[in-house]
Amino acid sequence: MSQAAALPDQPAIASVKMQRFLAALTLVPILETVYQTIVLTDVTADVIRKGIEGDSYQMIWTSLTWGVATLYGVFLGLWGMPRYGQRLTLCAGLVFFVLGNLLCGAAVDIPTLAAAKVVEGLGKGATIVIARSMLYRQFDEALIIAVGFYGVVAYATRPSTPLLTAYVNELLSWRWIFWMNVPVGLIAIPMVLRFIRPDRPVTPRRAPMDWMMVTIFATWVSCLLFSFAWYRKWGGWSSNAFAITATLSIVLPFVLVGWVRSRKSSDEGPSRILRVRTYVLAMMARTLLLLNFSAVETILGNYMINLRDYPREDAGWVLAPASLTMMLSTLLTTYFHRRSLRPFWLLTAVVGTAGCVWWLSSIDSFTPREHITRIHALWGLFLGLFPPVFLTDEVEGIDPKDAAYAGGLSIICLVTTLLIVPVATSTTISAWSDRAFDSQRLNISDNRPSVAEAQARIADSYRGRGVSGPDAATLTGTVLGAFTKTESVARGFQAGLRFLSLTMLALGLPLVLLRLVSPPSQQLIPDPWARTSRDLPAN
Repeated sequence: MSQAAALPDQPAIASVKMQRFLAALTLVPILETVYQTIVLTDVTADVIRKGIEGDSYQMIWTSLTWGVATLYGVFLGLWGMPRYGQRLTLCAGLVFFVLGNLLCGAAVDIPTLAAAKVVEGLGKGATIVIARSMLYRQFDEALIIAVGFYGVVAYATRPSTPLLTAYVNELLSWRWIFWMNVPVGLIAIPMVLRFIRPDRPVTPRRAPMDWMMVTIFATWVSCLLFSFAWYRKWGGWSSNAFAITATLSIVLPFVLVGWVRSRKSSDEGPSRILRVRTYVLAMMARTLLLLNFSAVETILGNYMINLRDYPREDAGWVLAPASLTMMLSTLLTTYFHRRSLRPFWLLTAVVGTAGCVWWLSSIDSFTPREHITRIHALWGLFLGLFPPVFLTDEVEGIDPKDAAYAGGLSIICLVTTLLIVPVATSTTISAWSDRAFDSQRLNISDNRPSVAEAQARIADSYRGRGVSGPDAATLTGTVLGAFTKTESVARGFQAGLRFLSLTMLALGLPLVLLRLVSPPSQQLIPDPWARTSRDLPAN
């Protein structure tokens, strides 16, 4: 009798599952498109700079407007969801995202590109925070599937983005790096309206938003960006402009903390979330992954394009295999999920990536391309262990009603790290290269036997080609100078990678210990064996 009564419910259950599947499928192009536009390494970023005839210092304005607009876009999305629902707010974000990419591709100079980045950033921030929350909602009974899917789409696919943009630039132009996102966004809007159920509340609710906090945070990020990007232009601490900006970078975090603590609504939204130790540790693990990813891709992009003069497509092929290895480790760790193994996976990820980065520091001006590809792919295998750890801890470490705020904070962490770390890495490597160049130049200027022998061999080579006298001496000096410059740049890359490896260990090992003694309080994502034993009929 009970079986007969249960039969009519089966079509309804199947219909709900199909609805959720279609809704999740709708989010795939959104996540793929919006997330991949965040990643523009030096493999293709300088193509855009040359296309609008700007220099590297001027391009910081486009990065700044994009980053600040994305931060405000995240909070605009959080503000709009309780008023208009996730569905309509997501569509509004996609409209801004599509319009922004259309304007970015039509930009003719720095001001027009910066203005277009504002529009794109607002749409991107709102879209990302809503799409993530909406994806998790479709798999509320099987969150581990959403975690694995999000880990692959949001993180594992990023090393392959430079390859795609390199081919788009080669076959079409740099403008199509932006314009190729327009049709995907336009298709996504009717799909959202068709397959995502209406969720506009009958009575709009008010989400508390501290816009002063957002402004202080955005100002701090701006000061950090200019401190790193224009350090060499300003001349360091000898410049009043740099001194003021760097001082603000140090002072503003304390102002931000003081402002948050002074608010009466300290138990609302982000303030409450940041008091959860598990969530804070998950955010630190995410930051460690983004720091590792951004710095390594920036260094390798500079190395391949500026030092080795690789074609952009070849440089993209060096980076792309890491996507496959990241995807493999993320999927396997998610499929064979065990709560007790998360600290072990985190330890393996920290030590493994640090070891691979130290191995990468052995590259020089003559390292074979295949060797770099193998090391980078192995690095991606270890890097793919990070997302399953912090994504599952994040879900289990917070109250479900704070999920939207938690997603917003994670997106802010992502955007800030990807905005600051590449600029800081490039500036640091340039400083180390200059130091190495000064040292090499002093070595050459000294009357050493090895230098004299090298000069004699180069001069003999030119004499064999019919060049002698002052011309041979000039060419010999040019060759030695070019070699010195190249060797100095290579040593700058090596020093940067070694420093990154040690930094990963210094930050990662304490994080592993803290995570070991602070497990999540909830068990929203059970182990596979627990689900199987629970589903078995009782004797």
